[in-house]
Amino acid sequence: MLDHSERVAAARSAIDYICGRSDEEQAVPVPNCPGWTVYNAASHIGRVGIAWEEMITSTPDDPESRARGYERAGRKPVGTSTAELAAWAHSAIDQLTDDLDRRCYFSMTGGEGNPRLWAWHAASELGMHRLDVEAALGHEHSMTPAQALDAADYTCQFFLQAMRRVLERDPGGLTARLIDAGGEVGSLSIEPLPESESPPSVDIEGPPIPVLLALWGRPHVGVEVADGDPQVWQQWRSLPSEAFQFGTWD
Repeated sequence: MLDHSERVAAARSAIDYICGRSDEEQAVPVPNCPGWTVYNAASHIGRVGIAWEEMITSTPDDPESRARGYERAGRKPVGTSTAELAAWAHSAIDQLTDDLDRRCYFSMTGGEGNPRLWAWHAASELGMHRLDVEAALGHEHSMTPAQALDAADYTCQFFLQAMRRVLERDPGGLTARLIDAGGEVGSLSIEPLPESESPPSVDIEGPPIPVLLALWGRPHVGVEVADGDPQVWQQWRSLPSEAFQFGTWD
């Protein structure tokens, strides 16, 4: 897995890539996120950065920090330059280089977190949005297998768990094997909730980036059900879009 500094670097690189597109590129639609252009993706990560910074600098017993952060983000004027959007996002990442065990609010758990977890979250989510924009612009994906595995691990440990809590629905057990040209990169699992009775399960496998895309409910190719109930896989893939979707701020 990546260490803290590698996650911070990946998050900053994604910010610079998404917010560094030309005026012409900013107008290109992003098929992975219907209704978005590349500019909307830049606006999203900039404004989300404002909300992240509010939570990162708040205590674990302050769940209202999430609402405050998004309220602050929503008050910003529309049509903000991508340079300013990048500055907002980088300002959140700036908060992740002090005491890494400092207790703060973490939205994915609804309570306890620290800068280590936020860096993992930032690298994973911003990395996903970078994949979205790269696909929209026809650019080769820059994410390495190690980065994809790290992001997929975060997705299974925190992101999909949060989506499951929001919807109060447990699809069942999931095992994902990430397979590169040189063999298996890693294997990740999500256990059924303890209260589930005789839960179904599914094993899926595929290349690292397609597996990550699939876990986030994005279009992908090359991911197959190796064993178990395919319906369980479809239910996991549908969680992100069912649980929470941002519109466009700009």
